[in-house]
Amino acid sequence: MDRIRVLFVCRHNSGRSQIAEAFLQRFGQNRFEARSAGTEPTAVDPLVTEVMREENFDLRNNVATDVRDLLVENAPYHYVITTSGPDVLHDLPPLPAQTARLNWAFPDPENVTGSREEQLAAARAIRDDIRTQVIRFLHDF
Repeated sequence: MDRIRVLFVCRHNSGRSQIAEAFLQRFGQNRFEARSAGTEPTAVDPLVTEVMREENFDLRNNVATDVRDLLVENAPYHYVITTSGPDVLHDLPPLPAQTARLNWAFPDPENVTGSREEQLAAARAIRDDIRTQVIRFLHDF
């Protein structure tokens, strides 16, 4: 059976989409091919790298990817899931009609403020919310 292809998209591919990709790869039991990308890719957020390391993920060598590259160079995705809200869909090239579009809006870890501990707590909360949403998604299969 072919794996279900899922593309997580956010603006920078620096946090939320990286987290979602990592959790789907771990929990998807090899039934899914998960990728992530951004409409304006930057570098992976060090705060995200740190809180994901707490969950035994190593994102240190992850590179932000431009969504256009993944959509052009690969077979169509079954699901395109935005992790920053539906506005990012406007920046995508046209998707095939059969591609399901889901919108999961999470706060951006790049925007957390406060002391270092407050920033880590906020990033952990975002990470945990994304994990919960990925698990919910998996329950549909």
